[in-house]
Amino acid sequence: MTIPLQTIQTLRTSFNPFARSARPCRILLSLLRNPSTTPASSPTHIDIKVTQLPRTSTKEPEVTIGFKGGKELKIEVGKRQMKIGDVVEEIARVGRAIEREQTLKG
Repeated sequence: MTIPLQTIQTLRTSFNPFARSARPCRILLSLLRNPSTTPASSPTHIDIKVTQLPRTSTKEPEVTIGFKGGKELKIEVGKRQMKIGDVVEEIARVGRAIEREQTLKG
């Protein structure tokens, strides 16, 4: 399952990098931080903001994705015990729906 990068505008995440439950957040960052999404002039540019919590933090990891058109998706990765496949599937599902809306509008 691939993530439709052209529909994503922003990514906000907060996690404790030492927690096992933060693994999907770390992997998602590595998937989205690539040469095509880094430069601001790129059509697939994604504004990424990461908040790394201290090692002693008990706050659960979460990801907020802002899509084109103003839609926002907040995923509580730690609370829902999600794996990276679940996170990618959720983002791709919403991204495909937005792509479909854009193609129908013309």
